[in-house]
Amino acid sequence: MTAAIRAEGVTKTYVLRREARRTLKEVVLRQYAPAETVTALADVSFEVAKGEAFGVIGSNGSGKSTLLKLMAGTSKPTTGRLEVGGRVSALLELGAGFHPDFTGRENAYLNGSLLGLSRKEMDAAMPQVEAFADIGRFFDAAVKTYSSGMYARLGFAVAIHLDPDVLLVDEVLAVGDEYFQHKCFAKIAEFRRQGRTIVLVTHDLSAVARLCERALWLDGGRVSAIGTVRDVVNAYQRTVGEREQRERAARGHGERWGSKEIEITAVRVLGADGGERAVLDSGEPASIEIAYRSGAAVSDAVFGVYVYRDDGVGVYGTNTMIDGCEAPVRGEGVARFRVDSLDLLPGAYDIDVGIIDPQDRYYDYLQKGLTVRVIGRSREVGVARLRHRWEFEA
Repeated sequence: MTAAIRAEGVTKTYVLRREARRTLKEVVLRQYAPAETVTALADVSFEVAKGEAFGVIGSNGSGKSTLLKLMAGTSKPTTGRLEVGGRVSALLELGAGFHPDFTGRENAYLNGSLLGLSRKEMDAAMPQVEAFADIGRFFDAAVKTYSSGMYARLGFAVAIHLDPDVLLVDEVLAVGDEYFQHKCFAKIAEFRRQGRTIVLVTHDLSAVARLCERALWLDGGRVSAIGTVRDVVNAYQRTVGEREQRERAARGHGERWGSKEIEITAVRVLGADGGERAVLDSGEPASIEIAYRSGAAVSDAVFGVYVYRDDGVGVYGTNTMIDGCEAPVRGEGVARFRVDSLDLLPGAYDIDVGIIDPQDRYYDYLQKGLTVRVIGRSREVGVARLRHRWEFEA
């Protein structure tokens, strides 16, 4: 299959100098601190096939945006080779390539001319750009008056409608509202059906799973994994989950409040084998274990859990009172919330755990008491799996 993008041993370094912070001693003696060399990418190699949707994932500072700038041609590798075939349209950051004093319309024409489109071609594309951006009268206002959401709308509208062979999209879509994001993803799916090449950089792993066939995981500027989306995302979730578990053990949970008449002494997530886990398999049994201590017998304790995605979207919450379960507390003990089949789809989740009384008076509450990552091989999308079946009638 023909490669649209080919990287061979790509390394990108930057030289940081302290010239703006020289001390008086350095100026007088002309003894300057040596420049610092930062390696943003190190020996990165991969191929993206023509017509493929390819994801790039990694934590902040991993080199994702640097790699996209190299593919867009706005920067060059220090060593190695990077080849991109065809016309490239890039949406790398808010306002990139826009002149602040030009209107949205003028900037669209400018971007088209830089990509080699004629005035006639831009005249034909302009109604679609204006309609997709959907910013009304601001389309003919200077872009320096735009909000971040307007920048995103104009930037994506211009990038997707300039007939590119390769579309590069960075995290910038995250600033758009939910309706606009749905429009963008639908347009990317249409772009994909047309056989164009897409490279998507995002922290939204579900978006990568939904839109891409393969993915690259960058960690500290190096290739940590490359392959099918599920294999790469699962490897990323497993490694990051274990790292988060170590960090949480060092720094503790989020906010905590309550009278402490009953005190939570430990919380854990357990896997199917009963061992503590930072990463769980979707569809497998799991438990949340809450260890507690009380100085006196309490008959009205209510144990609860609340699971929500790491972006704050609530998934599920319940407690022993809702479930009609008595929770007698005497001295020290353990309460377990058991799930026979964890029907969360792959992603990162936070869990609140708490003990209250029937009048919602808090004995002890741990906000973000637990963090867990879920992995799996299903191609379903969303947050949770709905138990279902298909029926047909002829």
